[in-house]
Amino acid sequence: MTCNGAEPLLPPSRRAKPRCIFGYLPIWSECVPLNSDTGSVDSVRVTANVLAGCIIGIRQTLTGIVSATLVYTGSEYPEITDMFPFGISMMWYSTMAGSAFYAVFGRLQYNTNATQEVCAILYGAMAQNAAVTLRKVGRADQIQPTILALIVSSTMLTGICSVLLGKLGVGKLMLRFPTPVTSGFLGTIGFFLVRTALQVSSGVQFVNFYPVDFGAFFSMHSLAPVICLMVMVALIRNGPSAIAKAFPNSKLLKLSGLFCQLCPLGLFYIVVCLGGFSMGTLSKNGWTYPTQASRSFASLWTTYDLRDADVTVLLSNFPSMLMLVMMSVLCTMTGVLGITGKFRMGPDGDPAPMETVDFDAELTTVGFASIFAALSNGVVTFHRLGSSIQLRMDGGTHRLAVLTSSCFVGTFFFTSLPLGHYIPKFFLGGLFMGSGVSFLESAFLSYRSLPPQKFMGYRLPSPQYWVTVACILVATFSSPFHGIGAGLVLSLVIFLWDSAQSSPVASMSTGSHTVSRTFRPFWELEALCQHGHRILLFYLQGQLFFGSGQTLASSLVEAIEQDLLGGAVSERMSEYCILSFGKVTSIDASAAEQLRMAVKRVSEHGCKVIFCRMNSQVFDALSTLKVVTAPDVDLRQLLGLQTKGPSDVVGEDSNRLTDASEVGDASPPTLSRTLSCWGEGQPFKSSIYEDYDAFDDVTDALDYTGDRLLEKYLYQSSLKGYMLEYRNACSTGARLANEAFEAMNLLPEGFLTQIQPFCAIQMGLASGQRLAEDDAFCFVFQGAIAVVNELSDQKQTSQGVSIKGFQGRRQKRLRKRYPPGSIVGKHEFVLNSWQRLCDTGTTTSRVVSSLSSH
Repeated sequence: MTCNGAEPLLPPSRRAKPRCIFGYLPIWSECVPLNSDTGSVDSVRVTANVLAGCIIGIRQTLTGIVSATLVYTGSEYPEITDMFPFGISMMWYSTMAGSAFYAVFGRLQYNTNATQEVCAILYGAMAQNAAVTLRKVGRADQIQPTILALIVSSTMLTGICSVLLGKLGVGKLMLRFPTPVTSGFLGTIGFFLVRTALQVSSGVQFVNFYPVDFGAFFSMHSLAPVICLMVMVALIRNGPSAIAKAFPNSKLLKLSGLFCQLCPLGLFYIVVCLGGFSMGTLSKNGWTYPTQASRSFASLWTTYDLRDADVTVLLSNFPSMLMLVMMSVLCTMTGVLGITGKFRMGPDGDPAPMETVDFDAELTTVGFASIFAALSNGVVTFHRLGSSIQLRMDGGTHRLAVLTSSCFVGTFFFTSLPLGHYIPKFFLGGLFMGSGVSFLESAFLSYRSLPPQKFMGYRLPSPQYWVTVACILVATFSSPFHGIGAGLVLSLVIFLWDSAQSSPVASMSTGSHTVSRTFRPFWELEALCQHGHRILLFYLQGQLFFGSGQTLASSLVEAIEQDLLGGAVSERMSEYCILSFGKVTSIDASAAEQLRMAVKRVSEHGCKVIFCRMNSQVFDALSTLKVVTAPDVDLRQLLGLQTKGPSDVVGEDSNRLTDASEVGDASPPTLSRTLSCWGEGQPFKSSIYEDYDAFDDVTDALDYTGDRLLEKYLYQSSLKGYMLEYRNACSTGARLANEAFEAMNLLPEGFLTQIQPFCAIQMGLASGQRLAEDDAFCFVFQGAIAVVNELSDQKQTSQGVSIKGFQGRRQKRLRKRYPPGSIVGKHEFVLNSWQRLCDTGTTTSRVVSSLSSH
């Protein structure tokens, strides 16, 4: 394969989207379709974008009327229902302004912003609360200005919060909102949509889920529009699929949904024309809204004065405003996910079609649009999932299509056409009842996507499913805000219950089955096998709070005290208990206090609790309550604690080495193992009389507890001379005699003297200093050598997570630590000679070790 130097193998990089405080700045290729060859405007695709924008504009116009209906027509108070024409203008203006703002500053060049039924329901609930409150105190004249002030204030608060969350980069955290609560909220919205549809179509008020007057509801005067409503909903839900089956190859299938929505309206007017009914007759009989006086678009800003609003009512609805903020941010995030998840890459004209969408930037743009809308008497708008996907599928791939839909809605706003008078109520009800039924269906069938729970041999839905049901039931008898609150509380209760039921102890072991990475001679291993059961190890996991903390405390006490039931206490009693916090992310004050009481209780039985692998939060919590009082030297230096006294200071050298003792167990990066300076004459093992209770890792804790057991049960008895010499070399730093070395390794007497001419003697090496040759035999007579693995390329995964097994500082992993009397590098010497070591991703190093805790 040849390559011409004049032609690059890869296409030239496309320039990134320019940013601004509001989001992004548009570029010409995003605004209108361009011919890929000549760079001129593609007139055919321009026409397709304009037509697609007009089709979506029809939907957006009807959506505005639907949103106004949900806010202003579901109440029995005339002060609210009289605002319906004003509300239509408000929704049209907000849709026009929101789409235009996003078309200029948004990232997705085919996305449309519009009013949402979710927000309309919440606006309507706040309006109802305001009307009830003001009527009770006899200030009905303030209802309408107060409602407008509520809508504007909540919109402003939503915009400010959205911008702050986006600028701070925490907007995507809303995606962690409990899914059952979200499903329950959508089900709640679906219930209110269905109830409002029945109420608007029949003209009969509803209480909770039933009509106030059953006789009026089942009269022919009310039942006829309801029947039309049901037929329309059935057509909207089943019509597109039926058309697709009948005409599978038709190019007009994309318009089948719009056709099924508009078909009932066309049939209604055909019947009206054939029957000779006038609009006045239809309005008088409740089929349409009464005609309104001619209004100017400027009435949006001149009808009500915000200074007439009741401030007390505004402040009392602040929690409801926060609920609107929460749901707006959540719906924005899910809308972006749904839109971008539908298409693999951006459309033609996108300068970076494969770029991951910045959720925080989207939230910022939507937030500024809401602020602008609030300053001009508008409502919240954000990504319209269905319309945006349909717009691109219909050929609206550029910002021209979005601006066209905005202009289409703007035409109705500026001309102030009384469209509400000509649209039958059942048609408006059918539009949002179809969405409501879908929401309810998704909510009540959500158990299918949740794991079932077995109870007395029966398979029942997951407890998370009942959160969704509880949200809907509570909202049915109160309000959407109480429904969301109930769902959050129930989710918290289930979380606490599940957390309390799950054990904070991932696994446990004893000193007989788990040893440190320090090489020990056979007589010490035999002693640890015999007496290692006196060391218990608990590997902890998760977040420790008041529920799981009590479980941990009970497990600790039970494990220690059960030894007392065996009779021979001296043979069975656990003397040390090591708690590894490697997988514990945090601990609260309650759990720390429960653990303190458990430590105090087991200490009365002669068991000392050792803590290791704590992150900074866990260490602070335990040290504050005096649970941890004596961290070892390395842990103090690592935490930046001041050490006092010569026994606490090991050295001043800055060379440090990581000892990751538990491979595969995530070590907290802020508390990695450090080894201090080593000097000639310093002991390899720390003094067994130092009373430490916290270490950096499990290796240090095992060495510390193991040394104490060996001193108590092994070295107090009579042993061979070379065994005692080994102990003296480890404890005092003295040089191990040749005779003792030969006896330890079963070498013939005088062997070391014979090979000494072939050896290079290294003395006075500092701690952390690397040996010159990594493939040579090393005979350790004084001090110790640590063999570590180190990543050659320092690879890291995303978000700063280290390679498994190399979680320590500088991405090193301790393989083995060799005290005096050890021979290091036997396998490497042979394998390197035959070139069998082929792992180029890691390198093995030998460094001088002076671990003071062994």
